[in-house]
Amino acid sequence: LEERYKSLRSPHKIKGGVSGCVRECAEAQSKDFGLIATDKGWNVFIGGNGGANPKHAILFAKDVPPSKVVKILDRYLMFYIRTADKLMRTARWIENFEGGVERLKGIILNDDLGICADLEREMEALVGTYACEWTAVVNDREKQKMFRQFVNTEETTPQIEQITERGQPRPADWPKAFPAVRIEEDEIKLPRSQWKWRQLAKVSDLMPTQEGVTSAAIKYGDTQLAIFHVPNKGYFATQQMCPHKRAFVLDHGIVGDDLKGNIYVSCPLHKRNFSLTNGECLSDPDYKILAFDVKAEGDDLSLLLPDPTELDPVIGTSKWMIRQATAEMYGRGGAGQIDIVGPDGRYKPELELVHEQEPQTACAGACGDSKLEW
Repeated sequence: LEERYKSLRSPHKIKGGVSGCVRECAEAQSKDFGLIATDKGWNVFIGGNGGANPKHAILFAKDVPPSKVVKILDRYLMFYIRTADKLMRTARWIENFEGGVERLKGIILNDDLGICADLEREMEALVGTYACEWTAVVNDREKQKMFRQFVNTEETTPQIEQITERGQPRPADWPKAFPAVRIEEDEIKLPRSQWKWRQLAKVSDLMPTQEGVTSAAIKYGDTQLAIFHVPNKGYFATQQMCPHKRAFVLDHGIVGDDLKGNIYVSCPLHKRNFSLTNGECLSDPDYKILAFDVKAEGDDLSLLLPDPTELDPVIGTSKWMIRQATAEMYGRGGAGQIDIVGPDGRYKPELELVHEQEPQTACAGACGDSKLEW
């Protein structure tokens, strides 16, 4: 059953369990479908789920011969796929189903609507046409290009410092907060009038379409840049790093426009919206990034940029990547540290000033407020 249903695109996730005896260690009665063996065959359960609102599965059919189990599940799952609303689990689907589970039994077990043969055929088509998308990528060098860090080089650049703890490598701690940063063009010593057009990517690297925005990251010296194609608007480029959390992720951001027509990229982490034309943060004026001109000539994409030696000191990866020293500087991000917060949930730096020689004072400062619950 796991092999059979691994490829299903269903309205919501589906879980199954199969238990060989009534002890049902597989917890079949809390799954979207479950089987429990009997001395005559299998009991089939449907519509169960765990989670915040658990639902006990319903006994749908008793003592089903092994030869009929898969057919019943095929019909049930395909009918669910065809009729459930998006993001609806099987338990809610059955609850809202007109006629309830008895009506569903008539359709699935007794073929009251005469559609069981169609449901079985559709499931066979889904199972028979299954292909692993990741295997296809592993075996196709062209598809592998979609997962390169940069489209203009095979080089890779670490986004965060790796440190060693207890003999094991791990990423450095990520501070919870940074000072706001506005990166201005005048920080680049070379004036824009002396910048040059530099061919860094191909149009085909972005795979532009009229259906939606496409994007890619490129490497230029030690600097990471993001290029965007917006249908009917053209090409845009910005730095790759979002200054809010200093993550190199902007090429993965969602592109949109506001009521004034300003086109922006929304950082995928915390939704800071940066203009693609001037880099201003439309949702927080304390932040700003660098934006660059792009032109397309044939299949070539060129950006108007200063020399890497001028740009790297401003937005180079080595300057902005997260390091252990960063966490130690800004604090409160380490895995071995404990945050102390007040009753409103906000960080209270004054509560850290606890001295071992003054335990009563420390308690009064940290837990004297009656709103706190321990």
